[in-house]
Amino acid sequence: MPDPRDRRGVRHSAGSLLALAAAAVLAGARSFAAIGEWIADVPQPVLAVLGARFDTRRGRYLAPEESTVRRLTQQIDGDMLDDAISAWLTQPTRHPTGQPSPRMLTAVAVDGKSLRGTFARTGGAGVHLLAAVSHSTGDALTDGIVLAQRQVEQKTSEIAWFAPMLDQIDLTDTVVTADALHTTRDHARYLTDRNAHYVFTVKENLHRLYRQLDSLPWHEIPTSSHTETNHGRTEHRTIQLAPLGPYQHFPAIDFPHATHAFLIERYTTHHTTRKRSAYTALGITSLPTEHAHPTHIATYVRNHWHIENRLHWVRDVTYAEDHSRVRTHNAPRVMATLRNLAINALRHTGYTNIATGLRHMARNPTRPLTLLGIPT
Repeated sequence: MPDPRDRRGVRHSAGSLLALAAAAVLAGARSFAAIGEWIADVPQPVLAVLGARFDTRRGRYLAPEESTVRRLTQQIDGDMLDDAISAWLTQPTRHPTGQPSPRMLTAVAVDGKSLRGTFARTGGAGVHLLAAVSHSTGDALTDGIVLAQRQVEQKTSEIAWFAPMLDQIDLTDTVVTADALHTTRDHARYLTDRNAHYVFTVKENLHRLYRQLDSLPWHEIPTSSHTETNHGRTEHRTIQLAPLGPYQHFPAIDFPHATHAFLIERYTTHHTTRKRSAYTALGITSLPTEHAHPTHIATYVRNHWHIENRLHWVRDVTYAEDHSRVRTHNAPRVMATLRNLAINALRHTGYTNIATGLRHMARNPTRPLTLLGIPT
């Protein structure tokens, strides 16, 4: 990472400061104050390994102040940091068991998240991040890995950053899942040009496409169903998959490269309250026939929410991200990136409960270094 600071007066290298911050976040630090406290407490050997400055007069390594780390994160290039960390996380040696099912393609979920603490109480713009996360590999160690992330600039939307973010990823023979916001013709063409496939949900904001899908004779199409009981509720899910094309007697669907339409219905019964709810979703996909099995489509749609459950929710609950008051320049984005690094590194090691992993890391200052592959 290039150092964006003025060279005059620099006492600690950018690499050392970022490494110290990453290790502190991996030990559970939620704020710059907590990062500074962790750095101040680590022993001399840890400071040495992480490249801290050595003071020849005092004969010891110096721990940088919290303000030094904070000022660097405010200036560092967030895109370059995200790309570097995503490249490290997706190295084949880091997830040797993460092989996709031979009958299913690896999928990438795209969704955004606003850092609520960066929005002023009186209104105004804050930080909104768009991320791409792996899912449907069938391996708990590789599902939920952040492959790319970009900050949505003010006065733009997620739609404008969809392609620039995915440009950083090899999409060949992958399935990209997204919510209805990204169900656009441009996105469909972009993914097909990248040799990828899409699974998009369709809502009523796309009036014409929604009406076309809703008018399909779903009562004539076979249904695949599945019932599951857990978390105090029973869910009964059904999915219907309709092939599209001029050879069908179905109404023509005007959407680029669409091969199948699908209808998913979910009926939930809560055991304690006996309350029942129903949910229906229409969607469209470009998957060819050999990959467009109803159970596969249902899995892609359901696992799309890994980006919420395995990333956004963890950052909110475990790291209290939405309560963070870090809001100056690039600092909120850099902190979110360091949290992504910590969460994904713990998952690579086999931790399914991130809070448990953070507590384990916090009990010994060398454990975060070992997890990051830094010899101690």
